[in-house]
Amino acid sequence: MRIPVACSPMLNPMSSSERPQLARWLRAIPQSRYEPRPLHELPAEEVIGQGVAALLETWGAVELSDAGIRAASQPAYYFLHSLAAWVEADGHVIEDWSEQHGARPGEGLQHGTSLVFLLEQERLRRFPDAPAIRFTAVAEILIVRPGEPRQFLVQWDDRAGQYQVIGGRQKDDQDWQEPIEQTAIRELEEELDYQVHHKAGDFSLAFLAAFEGGKRLSPSFGALTSYQFTFFQALNLPPIRLGPDDRWVTRAELLAGQTADGRPVRGNHIRPLEEAMGKTIDELPSSFR
Repeated sequence: MRIPVACSPMLNPMSSSERPQLARWLRAIPQSRYEPRPLHELPAEEVIGQGVAALLETWGAVELSDAGIRAASQPAYYFLHSLAAWVEADGHVIEDWSEQHGARPGEGLQHGTSLVFLLEQERLRRFPDAPAIRFTAVAEILIVRPGEPRQFLVQWDDRAGQYQVIGGRQKDDQDWQEPIEQTAIRELEEELDYQVHHKAGDFSLAFLAAFEGGKRLSPSFGALTSYQFTFFQALNLPPIRLGPDDRWVTRAELLAGQTADGRPVRGNHIRPLEEAMGKTIDELPSSFR
């Protein structure tokens, strides 16, 4: 459905009072997994008008229907929040629209996540204290193999392009939030390909620490993200089979950010974890029976 855009004889620059209204309007567009929101329920609709909705639909970032408007996907949702942050920053996303450099097809964008990443990367470069547009709680689970030195299970994440400790995002909905321990149980069972089941008593979880993980550009969504980490250790596990994307790494490899053979591995949250625990992860007991 295309919404007709009313024409005006003259367009004036957006005023300083209208910029925050546009930012609120963008942020009020619901996630792709939520129900569409009628346009007339969005804030400052009389200021923003329907032209912005039509423009965003042209980008493919929103879905418009008789029911209203919503983001086309999760990356589209974070694209809208990045736009809102840019509006408030009173800057221009692209400063040079000249023909000086010519076309560079090899540098073009192919995915919406890449566009969000470039927008967020530039916003962070120009405004080092830029606020995050994405907030996520993450459960991480350490599986410890005994030995000298201790080793920790990691899995390759194609979207992130690196090995990572087993874990994942806390699920939430408009009126519900998954308990973080349940997130850890779900992720451990899924990532071990359901070799073990918590309800069957195949493993237990020990809480290690919870802490703010700071801000970083999400390798999955491209958004400048503020993380809340909750770490657990899996205990009393039976022997497990490793998949083709699994491997054991040492604490030294995690802290270095790469494996012994040069593959990237995320470990920048290990020192904050150790500070919160008051000991190193090498001092943790074995995760196996």
